[in-house]
Amino acid sequence: HKKKMKVKEKDFIEIDFTARTEQGKVFDTTQEKEAVKAGLPKAEYKPLQICVGEGYLLKGLDKALEDKEVGKGYEITLKPEEAFGKRKSELVKIIPLKIFHEKKINPYPGLPLALDNTIATVRAVSGGRVITDFNHPLAGKKIIYKIIIRKKIEKPEEKIRILLKRYLNTEKFEIKEKKIIVETKLDMPIKEAEKKIKELVGDYTLKVKEGKEEETKKKAKEKEEETHEETKSKEEKSGEKKEKGKLEKEKKGEKPKAETKVRKIKEKQ
Repeated sequence: HKKKMKVKEKDFIEIDFTARTEQGKVFDTTQEKEAVKAGLPKAEYKPLQICVGEGYLLKGLDKALEDKEVGKGYEITLKPEEAFGKRKSELVKIIPLKIFHEKKINPYPGLPLALDNTIATVRAVSGGRVITDFNHPLAGKKIIYKIIIRKKIEKPEEKIRILLKRYLNTEKFEIKEKKIIVETKLDMPIKEAEKKIKELVGDYTLKVKEGKEEETKKKAKEKEEETHEETKSKEEKSGEKKEKGKLEKEKKGEKPKAETKVRKIKEKQ
C-alpha cells in the first residue's frame, strides 16, 4: 500500500488547472484543449510548477492546496475576497471624454484600457463623460478552480529552476557543488533570489555570469569608448598639424589660402 503524499506549505508541486467564473466563463487554464474550447489566445499551455504558499497563485487557492493529496483532482471555490477582491465603488471614476480624445481613443462600453499601470474597463459613455471602472474585471466574483496535483518536485535543480524563472526570469544556469552560476541581466533581484533559494532549497550561493547580450553590450561600449578616444587624438593631431602649417606659412610671409583668393578677385576688378 503506497503512502499517501500530502501537500505542505513550501512544497514544490506541478499542477494542472482550469479557472472559471460562477457563470461558467473560463478565463485561465494550463490545458490546451480547455483554452481552445474557451477561445483563449494562442499560447503555450502546460502544467504549472509552483512552490506552495509563496504567492505563485491567488491567496485562497494557495492556502487550499495545503493538505491535499498528490495525484488527485479537486474543485475549489474561492469567495471574491480570496480571489480578485471585492468590488470597490470608489474605483469607478468619471473621466472627461476629451482626455480620451486627446489620446486618440474612442471609448465604448466594455473597452479594456491600460491606464497608469492598471487595467480599467469603460462601463458607459454619456455626454462628455466616460464612466471608467478600475476594479479588476473579476473583482466581486466567485471563482471556481478545477485542479489536479500532478506530482511533488523533489530534485534541488528543478526547484532552483522554478525559483530562478520567477525571480530572475531565466532558466540558464549550471550548478557546481553548491554554487549556482546563472546567466541573467545584472539589474535583476539577485540577492532576493539567493535568499529564496537558501530558504526553500538549501545552502547555495548565486553567481552571475553575464549573458551573451550583456557581454556584447559591454564590448560594444568599450569599442565605442576606444573609437571616441582615437577620433579625439586624431583630431588633436590634425589640429596640431594645421596650426603648424599655418605658422610656417606665416613665417615665409605667405598669407593663408582664403585671404589670397580674396586679393585675386580684387585685382581682377
